[in-house]
Amino acid sequence: MAGRRRLSFTPETPLLVRTDGIKQERQSPSPSPKVEFEKEVVSALSGLAHLIQEQTAQFEQFSAEVRQQLTDLNSRITSLHERTHCGCAKEPKKRRVHNPKIAEAVRRLHNSEGNNRRYEPEEGLSSPHNEAVTSHLMAALTASPGLSGVESGVLLAACKTYYETVRRNYRYSQPDLAGQAEAMKVSARNRQRRKRLLEARRGELANKEEMDMWKGVTIDLMSDEEDGTADGMSGWIVRPPSFRSVELSNLCEVLQQRLEENPKYVATHHKRLCTGPPSDRVAPSHYDPDARKKHFLKP
Repeated sequence: MAGRRRLSFTPETPLLVRTDGIKQERQSPSPSPKVEFEKEVVSALSGLAHLIQEQTAQFEQFSAEVRQQLTDLNSRITSLHERTHCGCAKEPKKRRVHNPKIAEAVRRLHNSEGNNRRYEPEEGLSSPHNEAVTSHLMAALTASPGLSGVESGVLLAACKTYYETVRRNYRYSQPDLAGQAEAMKVSARNRQRRKRLLEARRGELANKEEMDMWKGVTIDLMSDEEDGTADGMSGWIVRPPSFRSVELSNLCEVLQQRLEENPKYVATHHKRLCTGPPSDRVAPSHYDPDARKKHFLKP
């Protein structure tokens, strides 16, 4: 129409039609701060997800390279091991296996009356005679039904271990080592007695105070019970450790009295005749610091 201005608009610009017929653009509302924050969070999460994907790809590539390097290293070690032992008749040394059943089987077989092949302790394990003994023991052990599932390397290690026992006993039987052998035997026997004494006294603890004092006690704090005689009677001479505290010694005396009130204990143990001079054992270097304050004499 003449005299009326024509308004231009785009589809994105909504129009507002007034009641008088004049068209006017609708003003878009400005986004709220909450909407802006949500957009920023979405953008940040999208960027983080992309970064994680990149890092994961790099880690997988790194892992693949490490696995390949380990495979190559293992191949080189195997090759080196084969070259080192090539042409060698002896097998790599087997780790000793502490199996009482196998050790007892070797001992019984070696010392049986029907076995005429025994180790010569004067000779080395690789001597022709001792190697023949080992082969004989191995054949008999392998044929034993109770050891049918045991690896040959384990049986061989048990045979070698028993040879070392025979060799050690032979060496200690020599005049120049007789004193050392006897000292080792006495030390081992006293250690076993102290261990049994510790376990027996532990069972006599009666209250929390005693348990707190006893906490951390080891066999090193128990007295030596040495064979001897007093007033014509045979029994044990008690030699307490010189480094034991007075408080712990008093508790040991109380616990020992409780033990000796038990007829069963008295019937199965030698009589403690008297208290002799303190033991010449030195204090253990490794001991719980807190327990040391209670169990050791103050320096």
